[in-house]
Amino acid sequence: MKSVKCCFCLIGILNFESCNSEIGSTKDLMSLFVNEDSPKVISFSPGSGENKVSPKTTISILWNQPMEIQSCVSAFSLDPNTKGNFETTDLSLKFIPNQNLMPGGYVIRLTKQCENKNGKDLDRVYSIPFSVIEENTPSPPMVESFLISNGNSEECLSGGNIVNRILEAVGSACVGIPDPSPMTIIFSKDMNQTEVQLGLRFEPNASFQLIWVNPKEVQIRFDDYLQDLTRYQMILASGVSALDGTKINQPIRLDFYMGEGDKSPEVIGFGLSSQNCSLGVQELGSLTGARWDSNTCFWSQGQAILSPHEYQFRGGDDGTGEINSSASCADILTDNFKIFFDQYVDPISVISSSRLVKISPPSSNVRLSTWEWSHCQTVYPFGCREVSYSFSESEASCNGNLFGNNLTGGDFNLASSIHAPNFYPYYEFRLDTEVRSVTGKRMVSPFVIQMEAK
Repeated sequence: MKSVKCCFCLIGILNFESCNSEIGSTKDLMSLFVNEDSPKVISFSPGSGENKVSPKTTISILWNQPMEIQSCVSAFSLDPNTKGNFETTDLSLKFIPNQNLMPGGYVIRLTKQCENKNGKDLDRVYSIPFSVIEENTPSPPMVESFLISNGNSEECLSGGNIVNRILEAVGSACVGIPDPSPMTIIFSKDMNQTEVQLGLRFEPNASFQLIWVNPKEVQIRFDDYLQDLTRYQMILASGVSALDGTKINQPIRLDFYMGEGDKSPEVIGFGLSSQNCSLGVQELGSLTGARWDSNTCFWSQGQAILSPHEYQFRGGDDGTGEINSSASCADILTDNFKIFFDQYVDPISVISSSRLVKISPPSSNVRLSTWEWSHCQTVYPFGCREVSYSFSESEASCNGNLFGNNLTGGDFNLASSIHAPNFYPYYEFRLDTEVRSVTGKRMVSPFVIQMEAK
């Protein structure tokens, strides 16, 4: 028996080698594919719309029936015009450019001049677009995350909700937790830290420092609180380099909105320890005035501050003290002043801002002896809302003329006032605006009240 010598070989795109057999020649075999239908392209490589084609690519076309291949070579073009060589079979065409394609857009075109073996034109004109990218070109650095603390006052106090500005808008950024809120930029690559420092800015202008966590991650720490109810824009200039030499192609602009933020602290009540004043218990003041033995405070928020004569306290010193004697030194509550705040405040800023002076007649020396805080937080960021003061005065009889003698336990009272006539003497308590809340906000205006010692 004779063996059949017909074979089909697939090398790259479908390729037929001619061979003879008992069933006929290759030419006879090809005629089996020819029909009356218009020929069609069944495959293009690169495909239509491909956008990451290698510069070393070749163009391949495969038909559904044998073609008059030279007519198809004439009907083929690549735009932009590119020189190259062809490899063909009756069913396929391969175009091999003479050099690597330049980055950019290309279009393969095949007109109806391409015919099959019977002279039948191609079914339609083909236009196949594709894009070539530069091979092995490092991508430019990008900002992958811009992390900002976001939330209301209570949420910001405990750290806020971290939001990635790249993914969503920030409508209420935290102004402090309690320090000026750090914002974090995370890059896609290790960055040149000096160039980032020079190329980063904010509009409106804000002073800041950069703290690098690692070469890809940097914290922005502002030198002061950003303005409430203000839209800011973070801008990173183009040309800022990564350590691999690639640069940011275009300026990066990301905006965020500062919310209302934390309020400035305010005094909401003022009175005496002897009045049993306490935040949440009897902190309400009187509309008509009060004495050291009243059941109300002197003043509370929302009331007018009355004349000094309407607020009367009694100096704790009874006038019986002598030199080196502890008589009249023990703390008496009738001249211990209390003050209440609407939010948690920084104790150090309050104490350093508190003043008491005798204004009629002027006193030679009034000093703060001691103080006691209450209604304090035991968790971060701590702070307190109520403080009670004990003052001492050089005119007091405790220790005679030895002011603040440690041997006799110091002095915790103002001078005796039990026999003072009406409208005499007057004292003024003042709290300066250096008082800060635990979030760092300062008082807007000082608190000042004048009282009469009786």
